[in-house]
Amino acid sequence: MDQPLKQILLKFKFEAEGDDSFIGKVNNLFCAEGPVVLQAAFQLLAGIDIPERSCETLWEKALQHRSKLMNRLKRNIDITTALSDYLQTETGFLQHPRLIEAMLYENVIQETIHDKLTGLFNRTYFDEAYSQQVALAHRYYHDLTVIFLDIDNFKDVNDTYGHLAGDEALRKVAEIILQEKRDSDIAARYGGEEFVLLLTYTDNVSAYVFAERLRKRIENLEFRFQNQLIKLTVSGGIASFPLHSQDPQKLLQMADNAVYLAKGAGKNKIAHFKEEKRRYLRVKIQQPVLAKELDFDNTETFSGMSKDICVGGILFENSVSLPLGALITVKVPVNGSDPIILIGNVVRVEAFDNGRFDIGMTTSFKKMDKIANAEIASILHTDKAAE
Repeated sequence: MDQPLKQILLKFKFEAEGDDSFIGKVNNLFCAEGPVVLQAAFQLLAGIDIPERSCETLWEKALQHRSKLMNRLKRNIDITTALSDYLQTETGFLQHPRLIEAMLYENVIQETIHDKLTGLFNRTYFDEAYSQQVALAHRYYHDLTVIFLDIDNFKDVNDTYGHLAGDEALRKVAEIILQEKRDSDIAARYGGEEFVLLLTYTDNVSAYVFAERLRKRIENLEFRFQNQLIKLTVSGGIASFPLHSQDPQKLLQMADNAVYLAKGAGKNKIAHFKEEKRRYLRVKIQQPVLAKELDFDNTETFSGMSKDICVGGILFENSVSLPLGALITVKVPVNGSDPIILIGNVVRVEAFDNGRFDIGMTTSFKKMDKIANAEIASILHTDKAAE
């Protein structure tokens, strides 16, 4: 049975002003979505699965049965009692009825479909709801958009302030998401520090406006944990049905890939999906560069020319091949000021007929910091030993 639809009906049950109001809401939803709604109603109220082809007839007869009981007994009969009585006495579907406290049932559902830490839906619920909503979007050909959000540098929060601070950061972001989203939007913790939102009847442009509002609110968020002030940012990716894809899995992957575009553009950004093989947005740049294998011995420095650069790395042309995996430094002059020094590993070497080579290097700011500290410590140790 479709868990998200059961949750909607359960919400109807507790918010309705009496059973007649609840029945009216179920009937309206049935007119919009079809027999699957009544199938969910039977599952919710009686705990049984009714074949879809039989749902409408049995539902109408159960409502008639309720009216007869109320006329005979001269009092109100709730829909759960009437439905169970009808299914047991008039059909073979319900042979051993059981009563269950509605609040207990609601708590079971709550624990099953929600993430305990953030209160958002969990991934299992999202996957089921997503399949249903994409099917509806196909049927009625309306817009639907997926937004992935990933907390920037979340590992640094855990490493610097501790995992309890990281948990609080996740809760704070979830609170903002819950405050900003519409009731019809589905928000879930997808895993780790990653969140996903499903925006029904929402095109790509409207979703971007919403995602930007979320990003700005999170950027302005400040909270204290054990007297430590913590600030957060998020990077987000957007993909829409049917604009980008009508395939559910491809659409999810596109939104996820767009997060990497946002990260590669400097983080704290929202990116639309683009047909881009690279995970990072690259900027074409032609600047002379100096490349050198990182070693404490004197190694040769080679002159080259950069081709493009991004947060994740640099591609440059060189007259000498460098070994794959080699740790190198690359100096890139910027507007006549002191050069930027990049440190990373060679991940691509491509030879050309003219004797030149394309060298691709990935960069890591953390690695650069650690390597720089290690080099300085080594130099200090060497100088001290020489004394």
